[in-house]
Amino acid sequence: MTISLEIYSRVARSIARDAAPILKRYYRCYAQLAHKGVGDVVTEADKESERFITDKLSQLFPEHQILGEEYGLNEICSEFCWAVDPLDGTANYAGGLPIFAVSIALMKKGTPIVGVIYDPNMDRMFHAIRGHGAYCGVEKLSVSKRTSLGDIALFGVSADVIAERSDYLAHLGKGRSLGAASLHLTTVASGQFDGCLDIYTKLWDVAAGSLIVEEAGGCFTDHAGCPVFPLSADSPAYQGSNVAFLATNGHLHKPMLHLLNAS
Repeated sequence: MTISLEIYSRVARSIARDAAPILKRYYRCYAQLAHKGVGDVVTEADKESERFITDKLSQLFPEHQILGEEYGLNEICSEFCWAVDPLDGTANYAGGLPIFAVSIALMKKGTPIVGVIYDPNMDRMFHAIRGHGAYCGVEKLSVSKRTSLGDIALFGVSADVIAERSDYLAHLGKGRSLGAASLHLTTVASGQFDGCLDIYTKLWDVAAGSLIVEEAGGCFTDHAGCPVFPLSADSPAYQGSNVAFLATNGHLHKPMLHLLNAS
């Protein structure tokens, strides 16, 4: 039976929303933090949220594979793969800062075709289907129309960019770091940021957001300006390798790539 992309999107939105109470239950009440690496923490909320999401997806779509941040993926052997970040912005969450989200994407043959990002603190549901536009709830999203970086141009940057690419930051109008790659991307799609840049994000961080940006009229590439998707079946991104990206409103993409590679 062929399932429409709209049904996949509705299911993903429902699951993302239903995962939110898990995050709210642990918020400010977690007892332990585990460290996956320097500056990379995980809470029980991450794990429980991912178990909930993957269990739901597995029950509904047993033939699909699921790549989750906490429990990974062995190898790609299905044309459909869900990329799940059960809690994007864990450091914010662990510090009591209410800027975090649930991100779920469905990929077909290495290309995101459905993307959902739910911000439980603001009750904002961002979603996109390839070829059908991007939305926040029922409101259609559109990137900004700015064609040059000025004093009021906002540009999202990660903590890694701040630490490693201060030369690049000097060229930005106003750099902002939200601490959650998925929300950086939705902010670009909403036209509030003109673009955003990251170095060490993972596939589960960006699969949904990249689609939402593109469907809102923006551009999403690697740092050389090459498309990130489709991924080959043996792409190291499926094993947790970094997915560096630049996302912009499209108008600023070439000049930002020039600055990025010239600085």
